[in-house]
Amino acid sequence: MKRRIFLIVSSIEKGGTQKIILDLFNYWKKKGHNVKIITFDKKIDLKIKKNLINLKLQNTSKNLFHAIFNNLKRIYKLRNIIKNNKYNHIVSFISTTNILAIISNIGLKNNLIISERNDPELQNIGYIWIILRKVFYRYADKVSANSKKACTYLEKFVPKKKIFFIPNHIFLNKNKQKIKKDKILLAIGRLHYQKGFDTLIDSFNLSKIYEFGWKLVILGKGPQEKFLKKKVKNLKLINKVLFKGFKDPMPWYKKSKIFVLSSRYEGTPNVLLEAVSMRLPTIITNSCYGAKYYLKNNISTLEAPVNNSKALSKLIQKLANNNNLRKKISNEAYKNMKRLGNYKKIFRMWDSFLKEI
Repeated sequence: MKRRIFLIVSSIEKGGTQKIILDLFNYWKKKGHNVKIITFDKKIDLKIKKNLINLKLQNTSKNLFHAIFNNLKRIYKLRNIIKNNKYNHIVSFISTTNILAIISNIGLKNNLIISERNDPELQNIGYIWIILRKVFYRYADKVSANSKKACTYLEKFVPKKKIFFIPNHIFLNKNKQKIKKDKILLAIGRLHYQKGFDTLIDSFNLSKIYEFGWKLVILGKGPQEKFLKKKVKNLKLINKVLFKGFKDPMPWYKKSKIFVLSSRYEGTPNVLLEAVSMRLPTIITNSCYGAKYYLKNNISTLEAPVNNSKALSKLIQKLANNNNLRKKISNEAYKNMKRLGNYKKIFRMWDSFLKEI
């Protein structure tokens, strides 16, 4: 059966959620469905312009009243598009966009699926949005989350029968060609408090592995860039901690020896799955609940308590100094990912999701 599907996301800037959306878009297009992406962002970063509806209503609000006015404009425009286009499925991503999609669809006969991509219990989206999420999420037809912890939390205000766990998918790298690795500790993500890069820099400093030629490379940009660079300068780690901005991560996965996820909270970060698919051993924090579906502590990853730079530094030392452990962890993680993160299996879960409503 050919379906007409709207995918809604606030921004199409580079990120894990945007990659998931683009992969779903391509998959459903290949199956013959009519698929379009709706975004509020003014920036066009995807080569799908003819299948993109850009509302050009970025959230640049400077105060509460402007924010309310801006979001009412978003709801008005989004509702008109939904109303005037006969699309029978709407799939929305990320908390604030999900709320706007639900309100925009009130009284209309479209099947609405919303998808949580983070840890909704810990994610700081603001007090008003948290209340609105608790009020409106129950009116979606289906609610998906990419961690079982998120599903459990959502059950507090959404009927359990509406909630489904759909893990993130990954396209595994099957190339076993050996590439010379450099002594690089790799981290990727937006330079934001959530990602815990301040803790990671402290841990790298405590580990002292830079004395043996190791470097910490961080890919990403964000509001904490100046703060983090100042921290590096104060710790006298310039030329040892390198900020590379937004770069294609693939070359860095290939030449790095360890990947670290230092986040204070997460759903299931795509960068972690990509690192595992490239056979990189990983260190994660115990707040990354989505990753625990794929990885087990001391078997297929090493796990540090969140915000604990001393504990994280010891794991960094342990992995940096043990080549056999790095091989063991990366091989075990890759096997788990092959079994649990297979894109065909997970895309079929999305298909069955659509069929059920």
